[in-house]
Amino acid sequence: MKEWSVNCPLQKGGLEFSQLLLRGTMSKRLLALATFALLALALTFSGNAKADTVYVDGSYAFANGGYGIPPYGGALNGQSQSFFCVDFSSPIWAGETWQVTVTSLTGSNFSLTKLQNQTSYLEMAWLITQMMSATSQLQKAMDQYAIWSLTGGPNPYGTNSTLVAAALAAVQGGFSGQGWEILTPTGSAGQEFLIFVGVPEPAELLMLLIGLAVVALGTRTKRGRLVQAA
Repeated sequence: MKEWSVNCPLQKGGLEFSQLLLRGTMSKRLLALATFALLALALTFSGNAKADTVYVDGSYAFANGGYGIPPYGGALNGQSQSFFCVDFSSPIWAGETWQVTVTSLTGSNFSLTKLQNQTSYLEMAWLITQMMSATSQLQKAMDQYAIWSLTGGPNPYGTNSTLVAAALAAVQGGFSGQGWEILTPTGSAGQEFLIFVGVPEPAELLMLLIGLAVVALGTRTKRGRLVQAA
């Protein structure tokens, strides 16, 4: 049987067979790239999947006024984590474990949190950033008591209202709380914590943009092919 000449185009729908073959190859490559990008994203963010079990080992930064000043040591779903207590009304003991629901501080639904008020948690998160950047234990303690004051804590230094006012001003000035999450106990045991999980790395964002661009390009190519075929 006579073979088709390499230079002999097979017409189909007004397009040469060689063009269709090339476009088919391009589409397959685009699909493969998109699949790879999305898979890489899934693997990247799977490491940041939200956990739901808190364990506290009893460690804390230092003691002040009979209270342990955070961060508290422990683990979140088996991974080492630093916990910042924002719940003065619930006592805990070393070695305790409890289940939690995880709420992003930049989200829109706070119905599962104890305070159900984003602004209060944003103030707490800002005060934690101030506490962690402070150089003296006294200032750290004052910041922590200001945090606890939002849930009925004491005011041993008389600075709660001033610090909370500064926190509110920071929130109104644009502090977004990006990278912070709220861990709310699902039962009666446990304290509510804030943790900092960070923001996506530039490489992760770049991979996401590449994946979206590849998918968009593949969709555009497919639409163009359909228009030309028609």
